[in-house]
Amino acid sequence: MRCPAETELRIWASKPDSVISARLAEQGIEVLPIEEDLGQIERYVLSQRVAVERRTGSSFLDGIADKTLFTSAIDLGEGFEVSVLVVEGDNRSVPYRGFHPQAIRGALCSMLLVYGISVLATRDEDDSAALIAMMARQEQVGVPEISLVPKRKAIDLADMQRRVIEMLPGCGLTVARNLLQHFGSIERIVRAPEGELREARGVGPKTAAGIREVLHAQYDAVDTERDLEDAIAAAPALLFGHQVTLVARQHTIQISPAERDVIDLVFLDQDAHQLVLVELKRGALEAAHEAQLERYLAHAEQSPLLRGYIEHGAQLCGVLATVTPCDFRPAHTEQVSAQVIERDRAIQVLRQLRRKRLE
Repeated sequence: MRCPAETELRIWASKPDSVISARLAEQGIEVLPIEEDLGQIERYVLSQRVAVERRTGSSFLDGIADKTLFTSAIDLGEGFEVSVLVVEGDNRSVPYRGFHPQAIRGALCSMLLVYGISVLATRDEDDSAALIAMMARQEQVGVPEISLVPKRKAIDLADMQRRVIEMLPGCGLTVARNLLQHFGSIERIVRAPEGELREARGVGPKTAAGIREVLHAQYDAVDTERDLEDAIAAAPALLFGHQVTLVARQHTIQISPAERDVIDLVFLDQDAHQLVLVELKRGALEAAHEAQLERYLAHAEQSPLLRGYIEHGAQLCGVLATVTPCDFRPAHTEQVSAQVIERDRAIQVLRQLRRKRLE
């Protein structure tokens, strides 16, 4: 699991000594140089698929005049799946130097419509650095899941109760009102058998059955990496075909005062005399995940706990695991392996854990 702080982010810059690079480094982001000579182009590569080009109002106009804005746009489009042009500063305060305003608007429109490049405006250097850091965090660590259910502030308690019932199958505003008027509370609706639900106005057999199913069915899902971690920690057989010992969960390796890695799970395979670092993902495995795990393996000795096992002869290896079917194969198979865990088995373990908590 990647620690969500910027300290684990890496950005490649064509101008590693720029003000923006310095701002990024101040946030703990590792800024590495782009080997290719891009001239005066200020570019920040966030991953194999995402790159950002920054231009101030003045350099944006220069790019129109010397055509580098367009040649760079072609290069970005050919090299990256997602390309972003950040235009910094209030362009209205920049003298047009003979440019007709329509020419500037046309250049901005062509970035999107002709070259497929998104254009974002920022106020100043700090704003640009913050935006680039945010894009890097979302690209390299991930975006928190966003609920697709529109939310509005409830007017009162009755409005909040209606909204809860509206989420049930076949229950719009009218049926929700009818159910609440009939039963008097959400608790009574939850407890009502199917036959009683059908006594409410507007509730037919299909709606009643759907409501009962949603309210009483077992919740079966692996929603987060933490869920998967809980399941494997409780039942290592999900991941291993033989007995292993759990050494640590969410184990932190402090690489430097400002930089740390967090390993999801650490197991000791006593038969093979191996220390196994486990990195969990809920989605499909990718090469970036392998690189992340290799980083953990490379810095393992900086953990006093792990170093103790290594000094006693334990060998290091890593496992990438997910519940999402994929055919990912690690490039360095001698140290890293990949495994898809059966979702149903993980759910069964989560059910058992839930039962124990409730008991």
